[in-house]
Formats: sequence, structure tokens, C-alpha cells
Amino acid sequence: MNLKLKSNLSRIFQELSEISDILKEDLLNISDKTSKKYKKLNRWLERLNNFLLKHDNIQLNLKTSLEKKFSIKFKNSDLITLALFRPSTKNIFTELSIYFQEEHPNFLNIQHLGYMSNLGDIAEGLALLGDRALDLAVTHTLWEKGITVKGTIDKEKKKLVKNSNLAKYCDSLDLYHSRIHMDLNENKTKVKKFDIKKGTLVEAIIGIIYLEKGVQGVINFIKKIKGN
Repeated sequence: MNLKLKSNLSRIFQELSEISDILKEDLLNISDKTSKKYKKLNRWLERLNNFLLKHDNIQLNLKTSLEKKFSIKFKNSDLITLALFRPSTKNIFTELSIYFQEEHPNFLNIQHLGYMSNLGDIAEGLALLGDRALDLAVTHTLWEKGITVKGTIDKEKKKLVKNSNLAKYCDSLDLYHSRIHMDLNENKTKVKKFDIKKGTLVEAIIGIIYLEKGVQGVINFIKKIKGN
């Protein structure tokens, strides 16, 4: 996989904890608990703590569940957390980057905050990779079954990879509630958009499987998920 991405991920989730500790100290130094600054730092701290709790749950529970369910072993489990980051987290890391440049310019890895702001977009890129790998794996599987006519392949493939199906897989894997996000007004989201969001999460996991196990790994994943 991308070596730069791997090395960055190995530190980023540790740094979230370090950033959280710095914000805690800053809060203690603010006497006016009603000030805008206090409220802003408190909001950031709550979000970061939520992210860290989600990360711990992903690594301790979701990772184990996925590996057991699909008989696989992830080489880089941090990728699972990455896959569940949503673009809605971009603003908080952008805000933190500006704050640290102003208040803590000597923070050793301040540039990583800028990188963190792109985690949701990188996760979307991982989902795109998974989408392409899924198409290839499904086509391969259909071809092996003797479905070799282009029109029939397209028709059967659409049935298997449509968002409503992927959304069901997402629910069975409990990916949606594990995602790291800052989405608001979710109750107003239509079912179709929910399906797209859920489908993207499944595709991001498939992207990891493709990176680590290749097309055959995705084929095995499809067989397993259809059997559950």
C-alpha cells in the first residue's frame, strides 16, 4: 500500500490523544467558562474524545468482528478507522490547524493536522478503489458461473452492487454506527441518500481488502457476505 499513508496513520491516532491533552490544559487556563474561546475548545475536545472512542471501538471490536466473519486478517488495522472517517470531519481539523499555528506553533507534528483534515476525502478515495475492485470481482464471479454476455453481466452485476444491497451489508456489519463524522440533521436524510452513505462505507472496507488481498480477496469477501 502507499507507504506515506501507512507511516502517517501509524502516528495520527496517537497524535489525536496528544492534541486532546493539550486542549485540556488550555481549558484549565481559561478562567471565564462562558467565553467563546472556552466553548470552542470544549466543543473540539468533545469531538476529539468521541473520535478516539470510535477508534478504540473499531480496533477492539469491529476489526475482530470483520476478521472473524470473513476469515481474514488485516495487515494494517488503522485502515479500518480511516475507511470510516467522513468528509464532514474536515472543518474541525482545519480549525484545529489554525488554532495550533497561533497558540502552539512548536507542536512537533502540526503539519499532521492539515493531513487529518483530508482523512474523510482519503476514505472516499478508498471507497472509489473498492467500488472498482467490486465491479471487477463481481464480473469475474459471474464469468466463472457462465454468465458471459455483456448485457446479462451488466444486469446481474447491478443487482449485486446496487446501493440498497450494499446498505444491507453495511447494517449487518454495523459500519454506519461506527463511522467517524460530524453530520447534522440526519433524521431529514432520505432513504436513498442513506443507502448511498452506507454503500460507500462497505466499498471503503472492500478497498482495504483489495489493497491487502487483491481481487481474489474481494471475490472471497463477496462469497462470504452473500452467505451471511
